[in-house]
Amino acid sequence: MSRSVIVVGGGASGLSAAIAAADKGAYVTLLERLPRVGKKILLTGNGRCNLGNRDTAFSHYHGTLPQAARILSGFDPVRFFRQFGLLTRTDAEGRIYPMSGTAASVLDALRFAAAQRGVRMLCEKQVTAVSPKGNRWQVTAGDDHFTADAVIFAAGGSAAPNCGTDGNLLPMLRKMGYTVTEPKPALCPVLTDPAMVRALKGLRVRAAVSAIRGGKILKTESGEVQFTDQALSGICVFNLSRLAAQHGSSMELSLDLLPDLPADETAALLHELLGLRGDLPAGELLTGLFPKRIGEMLLRKAGGNLNENASEISEDTKKALHTLLHDLRFPVKGAASFSQAQVTAGGIAGQCVGKHLESKLHKGIWFCGELLDLDGDCGGFNLTWCWASGFIAGSMSAES
Repeated sequence: MSRSVIVVGGGASGLSAAIAAADKGAYVTLLERLPRVGKKILLTGNGRCNLGNRDTAFSHYHGTLPQAARILSGFDPVRFFRQFGLLTRTDAEGRIYPMSGTAASVLDALRFAAAQRGVRMLCEKQVTAVSPKGNRWQVTAGDDHFTADAVIFAAGGSAAPNCGTDGNLLPMLRKMGYTVTEPKPALCPVLTDPAMVRALKGLRVRAAVSAIRGGKILKTESGEVQFTDQALSGICVFNLSRLAAQHGSSMELSLDLLPDLPADETAALLHELLGLRGDLPAGELLTGLFPKRIGEMLLRKAGGNLNENASEISEDTKKALHTLLHDLRFPVKGAASFSQAQVTAGGIAGQCVGKHLESKLHKGIWFCGELLDLDGDCGGFNLTWCWASGFIAGSMSAES
């Protein structure tokens, strides 16, 4: 007789788990709280679904789940989706996308594969309790009760609550004895002093961005920084946001606006610009290097007067400007809310699960995806974890 498996959550990891369990011959029921499965998949990669990355280094991941390194090392998202008829393309930076360029193609491939394997997908089923029933498990969703040999929790984290991922199962899992690393927003804007960024809203600049705490550089990322009315944004900032959520106001962000230019060459560049633009207003000194509003902000911050000629800039202002070009500091006021976050840092701690993501506390229970305490950098790493962890949890739950 086939084993029965219940998958709680119809997102990326849940669909992967359901397909993998069905491939092993299990009778699979997937319970999704929303009216349809995969809503968050449709939003990923700005609707294009960055489903993986050719860079397989485990250094792109963070959390308390070292066993994830082995699971990820043997997983190929291109091969995984090719078996469902979905072709992919890889951009110059190693990010993998569906050939169609639409996230809907990814969700359709998963839905079709699940349906073809006989997965029973039941939507608008909010799970409220899980309890042992003999040597099986009973899952309660409202007035409905389902029983199975195994349960896979794939309900996601707390990011993007409008997609049904609001951490609603964590209180129940805590009561069952699971250790939960406090969920925090990740891959989101970093909040700062609005007075420093409001005038720059809508502008973008390339920079090397460092997270600094107590005079120590915690991590540096490079790329395009975007300014909003109260935060710094952009992929490079997103990759530092989990640190902002962790350290809050004890941390700063430093922008090196000329990361490829050594200090002595920066001094020479400023001298050259002063010679060329000495008779222009000081606010035009950095025009061409940066958007005008950013150049004006730098000059004001260095103590200069926008209305004087560039030739009248004082030596102290020149020195301050030189420093700011390589170390423009922004105070951190925390990370943005879960509603603006792409993923969750935190979740079920690695100490609670074995090498195949099976529970160490309860036989017949598995975990996968964002519900676990593992989060990745921008670039398809988080979805790779969802597919890979769902695959291993689904396969093992069906075989055990």
